[in-house]
Amino acid sequence: MSREAQGILGRAQIGMLALRSGRLPLVNPAAYSFAAGSLWMTTSRYAAKNLMARRDPRAAFFVDGGSNAVLMRGTLEVFDPLSLSSQVRAALAGPGLYLGMAEYALRNAPFVAGYVLDITRLPREWMPYNRIVLQLHPNDVEVIDIWPFPPAQAARVPAVPAEVSRRLAGVPRGYACWFEGGAPVIRPALWEVDRGSVMLAPTGGHPRAGSPGALVVESHHRFRPSQMVGACIRGTFGSGADRDAIAERYAIDNAKVPSAIELRAERVTSWRGFSIATAIPRSARRLRMAEG
Repeated sequence: MSREAQGILGRAQIGMLALRSGRLPLVNPAAYSFAAGSLWMTTSRYAAKNLMARRDPRAAFFVDGGSNAVLMRGTLEVFDPLSLSSQVRAALAGPGLYLGMAEYALRNAPFVAGYVLDITRLPREWMPYNRIVLQLHPNDVEVIDIWPFPPAQAARVPAVPAEVSRRLAGVPRGYACWFEGGAPVIRPALWEVDRGSVMLAPTGGHPRAGSPGALVVESHHRFRPSQMVGACIRGTFGSGADRDAIAERYAIDNAKVPSAIELRAERVTSWRGFSIATAIPRSARRLRMAEG
């Protein structure tokens, strides 16, 4: 891994983990560490990403460093402290797991402290004794330049609770996700929602019309997991979208907007702290009724 990539990983606090959830991708934020040549995360053994990683280990992890970013693609391995097979695999693999978790505790000390502050309000599923470890074995690491995102007017994320919508309305930088070669890819994207129609303009690459994908809009807190808010809009990419609406939201010239595409939302997964909800947008319900 290049020094530039290592520097970005060292500066950032939170990354975005993308997995395949059936036909569609699912992207969630995650604290992380990088040690022994792998990326390390923890989650609940009851989290959806645990089951997804076991079904299809292909994954991507995107770390936004502001003016540049790191995209890592590879395979996930799951370690459950309560599983004998996981303990055996960890022992046979050498000190990597223990080095990764030690590095995780050190670099995420404020985040761990915030987790402790919220411990009395944690659901049982997210208590420390229900945590597992995810190891991403990277087979491709890419450093991406990101042009500055201008401030944006408010846009309402569809099918999310009011508080989540309010917190995300002015977030300028979204993240587009789609599949290439069967594995997920994540890119920063401008985004807009006009009368329920979701439009996005990735700043690198371009998904194909008719392919599954997602748009993630997220606002994280530096050390309080309970204050993290976000939404993952999942669906199918449609035809090219009009760039005028996106240009108006960001108050920029139409020519500066990358190629835009519509995302026909089928599912919207939102989170506020440890509370997670999934809803079907009205547009998707109407389409299902029309199709019988």
